[in-house]
Amino acid sequence: MNTEAAMSKIEDNNTLTFVVDLKANKHQISRAVSQLYSVKVVDVNTLVRPDGTKKAYVRLSPDDDALNVANKIGLI
Repeated sequence: MNTEAAMSKIEDNNTLTFVVDLKANKHQISRAVSQLYSVKVVDVNTLVRPDGTKKAYVRLSPDDDALNVANKIGLI
């Protein structure tokens, strides 16, 4: 996601924000992010929004910079 709140999470918490499939669980999300972007995932938090979509907050290890990953995938 490319919102102001998502950008502050990238900068402050080393966390990326994604909209994911409703049926995806935390293990699947973690594995997908690790494989797609070659980073180590520390934590995944999910929530289902009122509009019916699922959002995932993926926190990366301190060795990986979320700002670099966001730049690589075109969020910035």
